[in-house]
This record gives sequence, structure tokens and C-alpha cells, in this order.
Amino acid sequence: MSMRSYAIRRFLYMLPTLLGISMVSFALIAASPGDPIQIRMGLFKGEQTDYIRRYNEIGIAMGMLEKVGQDAVSYEIVMDTTTGFSLKEFNVTGPETGYIDFTTVTLNLKSDIPRNFSITGWGQFGYDIHLEIPGNNDLYTYTFLADKLSYDEHFNTSNNEIYYTLERTFDYTATGISETGKMNIEYTRYTRIGGFVRYLQWLGLMKKFIIEDLDGDGTVERVYKRHGILQGELGRSWHWIEGSADQGKPIMDIIVGRMWYTLFLTTPAFVISTILATVIGVIQATRQYSIWDKGVTLASLIGYSMPTFWLAKLVMLASFYIFNFTGATTGEAFTEPFILNGTFYVFLILPVITLVLTGLVFLARLTRSQLLDILRQDYITTARAKGLSERSVIYKHAFRNAMLPIITVVGMALPGLLGGAVMTEGVFGWPGLGTVFLTSALQRDHPMMMATNFIFGAMFLAFRLLVDLSYALVDPRIRY
Repeated sequence: MSMRSYAIRRFLYMLPTLLGISMVSFALIAASPGDPIQIRMGLFKGEQTDYIRRYNEIGIAMGMLEKVGQDAVSYEIVMDTTTGFSLKEFNVTGPETGYIDFTTVTLNLKSDIPRNFSITGWGQFGYDIHLEIPGNNDLYTYTFLADKLSYDEHFNTSNNEIYYTLERTFDYTATGISETGKMNIEYTRYTRIGGFVRYLQWLGLMKKFIIEDLDGDGTVERVYKRHGILQGELGRSWHWIEGSADQGKPIMDIIVGRMWYTLFLTTPAFVISTILATVIGVIQATRQYSIWDKGVTLASLIGYSMPTFWLAKLVMLASFYIFNFTGATTGEAFTEPFILNGTFYVFLILPVITLVLTGLVFLARLTRSQLLDILRQDYITTARAKGLSERSVIYKHAFRNAMLPIITVVGMALPGLLGGAVMTEGVFGWPGLGTVFLTSALQRDHPMMMATNFIFGAMFLAFRLLVDLSYALVDPRIRY
């Protein structure tokens, strides 16, 4: 099998693997304790009715709740001089919040003689519908929305704020008919959208309501369409918001905006730790059981057993006592453009040192153990017997054969360059992706958590493929 065929087959295997990762991630996230709607609301204080209204409003905006009932209803009203209205009362689901679809009401009107048909209501927000209905029982169809006209405006003198209540009844009348009909507006009821449905919506296999600026003029409206991974959309965050309090920021914008801070932190740390770990491992292997080897081994064991956040605290404490500088970031460090901001690089030093100390320990031990195993092989003894220099034996023969497991570890660490070091960023207050991921987990930001799990699952599989392909470049004996 050629390398190209192998790469294509492995790529196709990635698709069901990603699907499985997303299914497990969604199930675990959905089963996590806590109500995301309440967390999004925060410590909301107000009247109980306001709390319920706000809860439903946010739940609809987040996609956790849906309206119970029909979005479109149709009624037939026959008007007769003798019998009056054939339908004397009907119910319509009201628009308790502007973030649901308003109910579309279709009236099929018939009359024995020409009449004027009207729907009115209380207050300045009542309906003002006046229709001329032909006679001879000819059908006259009229469609309208049970929209915000169902609200009645009130003024609260205690806090000088305007609030709205949903009117319950609107009268409809017709000339020549003494009785009055009633259109009752009912409060909307809500139910939670099932986890399986929300997963299909996240994939983009089912339609959902999203808030979108269709014209680009800043005016947003709710659109019902497929909007998921299959459409190349990661959705909107529940925690990070923009504009109105109910519209989350696009997740891709958040990731791209924070990605540069993380890359400026993790890239130099990764490069430095890889170089230092390789050098230290080679020196340990070539000077086995020396004071240098024993000292580095002891330091490595201590460092490997030390939690990252604790190591970051020790680095911060040492810097404070020596330089009177903790490294905890402040706003001045991220003045745009931060690349040209000298303060940014000052605050970059301690987090990089922490990540370097964290990353080089395992790789140095791995390099040492691999080289020690290779240096005991017969072909190394033969190379030395031929009179090759020790440097040539180590770097040309031994080190190259020890590269395979090192490439594996380094390749698997590459996705972490974008993911950031969560604990390190948290300790130093670094506004990178690690902080975003930690905050999204604490705030139950399900779309952000799903997006990050999916992205880093895809990155891990992609780098795993690249690592496997690179084996053939390092070791000519490997064929696919």
C-alpha cells in the first residue's frame, strides 16, 4: 500500500471517530449538573413573574427551550343575522417574549350580507383590524400575527420603569350582529428540548432557531434553519455575549481572538522545552550514573510529581521575592497591538518558564531511556569498533533510531499549542484559550465545550496521522 492510500484510508477512519467523540462529549456535557439557563441569568433579582419571563426568554435564545403549541392556527367564523357568530370564542398562544415565533392566525370569514368585521383591544397596543366582508357567504381570508400588539404598556411609579403585560382578551364585532366575540390570548408554555434533538441540531441535521443579522445592518432576527458542524458553524457562546444580553458571540470569533495570546505563550515554551529536553536526555544517557545524571533524575522526579498550578505558584513566589514581580497579568499588558507592546513580553516570561519546566521533564526522561536502550545494541558496539567518533555514534546512529517515540510524544503535544495550558493561564490570568475553556466549563457553556472538544479531537487525530506518516521519513525500514 502506498503512503497516499494509507493517508486517505486513515482520513476516512477519522470521520466516524470524530462522530463518536462528539456523541460521548455531548452526553457527558448534557449530564453535567447545573442549569445553564440559571447560570446565564446569574443572580437575577426581581418579581417572580419577571424571573419566569426572563428564564423563558433566555432559554429560548439559548436553544434549550421551545414553545409548546402550534405556530399557526386557523379558525372559521360564519356571520349570520339570525344566529350571530358561529364561533363565539377562540384561543391563540401569545408572544410572551419577542424571542419566540409569533403565532400566525388565519381567519376564514363568511357572512350572509356585507358587513364590517373588527378586532380591537384595550390600551394603545390593542389590535386595530377592520375588514369589509362580502355577503353571500363568500370566503374572505385574513391572516395576522398574534405579536407584540398583544402587550399593554404600564408605568411603574416606584422605579419609573415601563413594563408590559399580555392582554388576555380582544373583542371582535361585526355590523348587524349584537353579540361580541372573544379572541383569548394565552400565555406561552415552554418545554425543554431533548438532548438527542439538540445533538442533531448541533450536527446540523435538524433545523433550529438562531439569531442572525441577515442584512448586515445590525438588526437581528430569528431564523429557522440548519446551523451546525455540517454547515461549518460552531454556533454561539452562552457565556460570552455581544450586543443584546441574549445574543452570544460566535464561537469561532472567540477562538480566533484568543488564539494569538495562547500561541505566543505556548509556542516558545514548546520549542525551548523540546530543545532542552533533548539536550538534557542525551547528556544523561551518555553520562549514566554520574552526579549530573542523578541530580537531573531527582529534579525530574520532583518536577514530574508536582502539579502544574503549584509549580506556577512557586515560580510566581520566587519571582516576587527576587524581582518583586508576580507575573499576574494586568490590562496594560494587552494594549493593542500587543505584539508591539513591550509590557506584553515582560508578562510572558513567567508563564513560559512554568510551561518549559512542565514540558521538559517527561521528554528528557524519555530521551534518556531510549538512548540508553539503543546504546546497548550490537550495531552501536560495531560502530565504535570501526573507530567512529563518539559524537558520530551518538547523533548519527543512536539518536536517529531513538527518534520514533520522541516524535510520537512531540506530535501529540502539538495540539496543546492551540489548546493552551489551562492551569498556567488560570494562575497568571493569561487571557488565552485555556482560560476560555476553563470558564466555559465552569459556566456550563455547552456550545463552547462541544466546539473545543470537537476541534481538539480533530486536531489530535490529524497530528496522529502526521506522526505516523513521519515515521517513514525517519526510519526507511517502515513502509505503508
